[in-house]
Amino acid sequence: MLSSNDAIKIALENNLSIKLVESDKEIASINNNWGNAGKWPTVNINLSNTEALTNLNQVLSNGNEIKRNGVTNNVVNANLVATWRIYNGKRIEATKQRLEELEKIGEINVKQEMQRISYEVLLAYYNIVRLNQQIKAIHAIIALSKERFTIAKTRYEVGSAAKTDMLQSEIDLNEQNVTLSSLERQINVAKANLNTLLKRPVDQPLTILDSTFRIPVLKYNDVVSRIDTQNLDLMRAERQRAILAEDRRIIQSGRLPFVALNSNTNYNRNKASGGFFLTNQTYGPNIGLSIGIPIFNSNQFKTQLKTNTIQQRQQMMQKELLQNQLKQDVYTAFLEWENAANIAEVEKTNVTIASENNNIATERFRKLQGNSIELRQAQLSLIQAQDRFIEALYRQKLAAISIQLILGEVGSE
Repeated sequence: MLSSNDAIKIALENNLSIKLVESDKEIASINNNWGNAGKWPTVNINLSNTEALTNLNQVLSNGNEIKRNGVTNNVVNANLVATWRIYNGKRIEATKQRLEELEKIGEINVKQEMQRISYEVLLAYYNIVRLNQQIKAIHAIIALSKERFTIAKTRYEVGSAAKTDMLQSEIDLNEQNVTLSSLERQINVAKANLNTLLKRPVDQPLTILDSTFRIPVLKYNDVVSRIDTQNLDLMRAERQRAILAEDRRIIQSGRLPFVALNSNTNYNRNKASGGFFLTNQTYGPNIGLSIGIPIFNSNQFKTQLKTNTIQQRQQMMQKELLQNQLKQDVYTAFLEWENAANIAEVEKTNVTIASENNNIATERFRKLQGNSIELRQAQLSLIQAQDRFIEALYRQKLAAISIQLILGEVGSE
């Protein structure tokens, strides 16, 4: 027995597209650290060892002369270099905040993918609920059609009615059986579709727990007031706007002076078997402060800032367009929800009336007070009323799910 919540849970656990988006979010989370933002110093160790074999011919200022062939020379260099940019115009803070925004976008993308999968699962699930209700209704109609056929056959056999009444009732009964067969095929296809969304074998048996449509109560003003704070597309658009703002801070930081702390610890040794110095060795640390002041870079910063201004303006326009589209979508979905609710209320009454009318027509036909045309019309009216009632409830449920998708609340039922 599979409930709608169970179906959503299984789909979210097994869906590969969600796992891919979660991987992107994990990457963004890993990258979001002060090291990537450039806060910490860089430290490097460099080592080199050089061996040389040379012929030496040196004349010194005091007149001495050194002349040797095959002189060996060994040079060892080692240094520890540390560089720490302690100020660079708030670039580090802006970069770190940019990484924060990227991680938030990753979280939004995961939620949105989960909402999309949940939406698809609910559409498939409630399509099966709809088909189940139609099958239940058609079984009731078939029972009525069998009763009508039995009465018509009895009337024909006793000579109180024409054979055409019996034949027509049999045709209608066969038609209902064909409709039932078609519905059974549709429900098998619908179950295969749901199984595919759940990442299960398409032919795996499943039984839907819900037998009715659970339709939430919606208020238009309440829905509209929550779009700006809950819609995931708008939330991502706002985060993208924030990234552009941090990009601007990063660009502006390049126009400001920077201060860096530098430190070296060196070890040098030069050892030769001949020459003026047989061994020359130096080692020790040093520390310094460097300051850089940007003066001119071909107006690159100015160009980048102008581009960023346009990009931010574009992002604001895109967000405004998205807001307008979402409000239109909500309005359309709410009209559909309201219209379907009104139709369902009317058709519910019609089903009751048509059912009573069919019972009366059946009794009249049984007591030879009515004809087959009257009974057939009563049965058709009942069939149509039931179909319209089920379809209206289904439309209302789909409209409610669409509104929940806009609000990022799919699966909260």
